[in-house]
Amino acid sequence: MRFLITNKIVGMETVEVLDALDYHHKQIAYHQAQSLRVLADYAIACEGEEFFDAEIAAAMRWTSRWTTDQITLALDLASKLPQTLNALEKGEIDLYKARVLHEKTMPLSAELAAEVEERVLAKAAGQTGAQMRQLTRRVVMKVDPEGHQERAEERKKQRCTGLDSLEDDMARIWAFLPAHLAAACSARVDAIARQAHTPSDPRTLDQVRADVFADLLLATPDKTSAVKVELYVTVSAATLMGLSAQPGELAGYGPITAELARELAWDATWRRLLTHPVTGEALEFGATTYRPPAALRRFVWTRDRTFRFPGCMRPSHESDLDHTVPFPRGSTTAANLGAFCRRHHRVKHRTAWQVSQPKPGRFCFRSPAGKTYERHPEPVLGDPPPF
Repeated sequence: MRFLITNKIVGMETVEVLDALDYHHKQIAYHQAQSLRVLADYAIACEGEEFFDAEIAAAMRWTSRWTTDQITLALDLASKLPQTLNALEKGEIDLYKARVLHEKTMPLSAELAAEVEERVLAKAAGQTGAQMRQLTRRVVMKVDPEGHQERAEERKKQRCTGLDSLEDDMARIWAFLPAHLAAACSARVDAIARQAHTPSDPRTLDQVRADVFADLLLATPDKTSAVKVELYVTVSAATLMGLSAQPGELAGYGPITAELARELAWDATWRRLLTHPVTGEALEFGATTYRPPAALRRFVWTRDRTFRFPGCMRPSHESDLDHTVPFPRGSTTAANLGAFCRRHHRVKHRTAWQVSQPKPGRFCFRSPAGKTYERHPEPVLGDPPPF
């Protein structure tokens, strides 16, 4: 009897939990829909203002790319896919499903998008996100076959590669390729790996595939055709000497273990950088010309680590160096330079945004709306050393 009663209680609790989850799921969807409506209304009101999104990005602590994506999503749902926004508001679909419809119908005319929306929403509530994505792809191909072929040709022109930082000294390198080329590359790596993998090899087949992939890209059989690749690694002298386990910093990735930093040090060109013993901030370095010399550029890149505009987190070494106070009124020194991406460089010079650098590496931003944001320098090697 006790077993039956326990099961009944558990069953009742489970129902209550499921009801609560469903209720909160719908509440979240409702508020997400309301946020998108507000964002769309604001974007429409700011039509014609080139950099209005910078204010939103700073206030919401969003990156520029995410802000652009959010604004595009809000405008698209409010004008082109109103039934999708209504379904989100009612909790019939979640934000992921709304994004799927937005992404898949972006290239379509309003009429075709409405047709896809109607067909997909009829089944979306009872499907998983993955099922709905597959359905949406099929419906888009069916209602616009010619457009699908044109888009395939256009997408081919967008082929590219990239690098995603992961945890524990690891990263993911990827390539955006036509399907047949991607399949051929994968098949070649797999074939070489299977041929190289022997019973005595302690590596797994996946590990061998990864090693083969790296070897194929980095192989330089002919020195005349070798391509020089530079990696920027910052590491303390104590770590190099084995006296400390303080992590190093790999530009474009982030912190790496002391062991990996020492491994990379075996074949490297070194440049000295002095840091503050308590805060870990890079100390001063200066020049008198408009164009910063190479050593000064490297210093500012290392000090700033990422772009300085609020929410912009791309690696500093991919940046423009901006004079906080324009040259020649302002000097070409680390105290008057900062790492800015090309877009936020234009925001600074073409809008009412005000930027100051009260102390070297400390940036203060005042937005057109009168809000103030600060970016402080981060320790060159992560957390400052204990004192």
